[in-house]
Amino acid sequence: MSIETNTEKIKSPASNVRKWIIVFLFIAYVIAFFDRSNISVLIADKSFTDILGITANKSSQGLLTTSFLLFYGITCFFAGPIVQKLGVRKTLSYSLIAWAVIMAIMGSVSSFMTIIVFRALLGVGEAVIGPCTSKLIQTWFPVQERGKANGVWFTGVLAGQVLAMPLVAGIVSTAGWRTSFYVLAALGLIPAIAAFVFVYDKVTDHPKISKEEIDYITQGEKEGTTASVQNKVSFEFLKSGNFWLLILIYSCSTAAAWGIMAWMPSYLQASLGFSWGQMGSLAMLPYVGGAFVALCIAPLMDKFNKRAPFLTFSFLGFVVFFYLTTVLKNTSAAFSSMTLGFSILSLTTPAIFTIMQNIVKRNQIATATGFLNGFAYICSSAVPFLMGVLYNKTGTLNSGLLLLVGLTVVGLVSTISLVKQRL
Repeated sequence: MSIETNTEKIKSPASNVRKWIIVFLFIAYVIAFFDRSNISVLIADKSFTDILGITANKSSQGLLTTSFLLFYGITCFFAGPIVQKLGVRKTLSYSLIAWAVIMAIMGSVSSFMTIIVFRALLGVGEAVIGPCTSKLIQTWFPVQERGKANGVWFTGVLAGQVLAMPLVAGIVSTAGWRTSFYVLAALGLIPAIAAFVFVYDKVTDHPKISKEEIDYITQGEKEGTTASVQNKVSFEFLKSGNFWLLILIYSCSTAAAWGIMAWMPSYLQASLGFSWGQMGSLAMLPYVGGAFVALCIAPLMDKFNKRAPFLTFSFLGFVVFFYLTTVLKNTSAAFSSMTLGFSILSLTTPAIFTIMQNIVKRNQIATATGFLNGFAYICSSAVPFLMGVLYNKTGTLNSGLLLLVGLTVVGLVSTISLVKQRL
């Protein structure tokens, strides 16, 4: 059945304190994806792979991403209950500081195994951001604004990748790969400070919010949740068939996205023949396209009060365009097709998170998001490594791209049930 809301009864207030929450989340995700995606640029840098001794070993290069994803996914199962119990402000603030410290340490080591360990620790530290995001969105935004809000923070994900490619490539070419870690560590302190300024666990705790905005945000809520109920960890969401379906769909989407992120710079250089300088610029375009799609189309989910049809459209577009990427012989045509496919896939995350925030209760949302991310990232963790194995065996990344197409076909079929329910 469709998700109904009575939120039209109260007019949007003039004050917009809640919008600072989404600005903070945007910045936090930009920094998070600086830290996550810098490795995909560095494995295309021979000086980095030579020091680690993995220049000829593509599967080991894939493990640098896989280690992050695996430990991120495992930690998500614990991160959700921690966020639910301790609150967003405290959990996220200290975690953001930890990200910066870990990045600085990685810039000072030369061992492949040490880098693997700290990539895993970065995954552990970043695992809280998903549960914190869902809890903040559900707390600070009424139902009719959640699609747009999810689209904005997810644009931060894409912006992080857009900016990381030329930023890291530029730093590496002028100051070396170690400096890239130190610069990202320094930038990581920005959201850590911002968390103390902008993030509040309850709407009523904010010192500058108006009564009108409080009423607008909390309109139509039926749960008279006390602080003790809000902080109580509950796993009731695990009984929902739709929640498990969202896990399957998100796993397919996340696997495809991380497969692309891990290998795009190498694909542009080794498979399509672009230079290092061209790679730094071209690698931004799929993420720019994704940001455009998320910002322009995600609000339509709120307007039509439907999310599942957008999921189906997104997966279908990815399947078609990425299959074309593997068969097109013209370099420009193949890159254009890849860009379109990834751009359309970007709509899946705002749709999935909006559906989940609308069907899961407030005292369960952080834990539910942890489980969603946990399953999705554990399933995704094998994909960069498997793409590296296929690359070693076939000498081309096309076989890895076809693996991503197959995974997204599963996601496409899985959306049909949600469409029938008009979610």
